[in-house]
Amino acid sequence: MSGIVVEMVAWLAGINVLLAVFNAVPAAPLDGGRLLRAFLWWRTGDRLRATAGAAAAGRVFGWLLVVFGLIAFMRTGAFGGLWPALIGWFLIAAATAEGRQAQLRGVLAGVPVRDAMTLKPLTVSADTTVVGFLTGSRYRYRHSAFPVTDDGAPVGLVTLDSARKVPQAEAHAVTVSEVMVPLTQTTVVEPDAPLADLLPRMEPGAEHRVLVMDHGRLVGIVSLSDVSRTVTWLMNTAPGRRGGL
Repeated sequence: MSGIVVEMVAWLAGINVLLAVFNAVPAAPLDGGRLLRAFLWWRTGDRLRATAGAAAAGRVFGWLLVVFGLIAFMRTGAFGGLWPALIGWFLIAAATAEGRQAQLRGVLAGVPVRDAMTLKPLTVSADTTVVGFLTGSRYRYRHSAFPVTDDGAPVGLVTLDSARKVPQAEAHAVTVSEVMVPLTQTTVVEPDAPLADLLPRMEPGAEHRVLVMDHGRLVGIVSLSDVSRTVTWLMNTAPGRRGGL
């Protein structure tokens, strides 16, 4: 029994050493890639270029693993040889995503949220019934989510999808406040907050709209499509920000 235990410990130790060595490879998104980015940032003083360099190294390392895995599979015929190829493909995708995110942050550097938000968004009162919300002409064909207010103060966010889930028989009695996303569960930012810092916190979906508030007063709303339009405008009108996403 002691011999089996020793072999298991030795096997686990070998696996951990192998993982540590693999993780130290200077290629994003591995830990070694973080060190490479820090070194390049120190040498160039440009965070964007440093991240792009680490991401490029990650893609190169990923393609090497893909080629190695495919060659191993063709030579041995064992499906185990495809593992390096799968890992390499994951590294390529992760490094590419990291590089694109860095480029996007570079384009949005210095841009405040107010430059991307929709000003003075249409709001709905918290005591409005669901049927009134769905049939109201002012809420048709415009947006998929609306800030909810109570006595003028924002209290949440309601989407057309959440309202439509209410059974028709109950829609006359259920109010918007009962189907909204509460303000405590909604992302709220100030108009002068950096847009680049907000972007990682944003998610797809109408229920993830961001409310922009200035000293408790609702001044705007931001969606991913708003950010996309802002990026497109910056790329087309500001030559210094062009870098290709």
